[in-house]
Parts: sequence; C-alpha cells; structure tokens
Amino acid sequence: MLLRGKREQAAGKLLQKVPELASLNLEIRETRPNALTNDTQYIRRVVVEHAHALFEMPCSYSSCDNGGYDVTQEILSALASRSARFEGECACRGSCGSEFCSRVLRYVATATYHGPEA
Repeated sequence: MLLRGKREQAAGKLLQKVPELASLNLEIRETRPNALTNDTQYIRRVVVEHAHALFEMPCSYSSCDNGGYDVTQEILSALASRSARFEGECACRGSCGSEFCSRVLRYVATATYHGPEA
C-alpha cells in the first residue's frame, strides 16, 4: 500500500487534471477468457473532490501474483476530451505460476462536467 500512496501522490489530484469534472462512475467487469459468467462486477463511484488521478485496480484472482490493471491514461484522456460515456479494457499484468494471468478488466465510464458543453 505504501507504493500505491507514492503513485497517488505522483499522479496528483483528479480535479487538477480535469477541473470541470463533476462526477465519474465506473462500471467494472473482470472476466476470464471462455468464462460463461462474469467473475467480478461492481460500480466504482469516484469521489471527484478527493480522488487522485490514478486508476489502478487489483486483480481479484487470489492466485494471481503482481496482478492488476492500470487504465489511468485511457480514462484521463477521455475525461480531458469531456466524453460523457466511454469504455475500455485492459489485460491483467500478473502471473499465475509460470502462466500469464488471463483475466481481463472491462469498464464503462459515465462522467458529467461543470460548465458549457464541449
């Protein structure tokens, strides 16, 4: 957790990067290839006033080593262009023994902004 704190500090605050952002929600689904159902699904409501400009999420698979997802650049880019809805996906960067972790995180984001439409 100490390393994450350093990364958050280095990333800065979300409102410094996107000052017109009013709200941000992320619908997150983490799946395995060839799985018939989603393994993990949740909504992350970002507290814009306090959030860091870092969007890293851990892999939920207990056997995954050093896994997780970093979608920071994709999200910041979409927010900078004032996108109201955007989506993306990211493969886990971890490993399960000698194999790469095969999980994939997919997200759908909805954002609102202060001020006139872009």
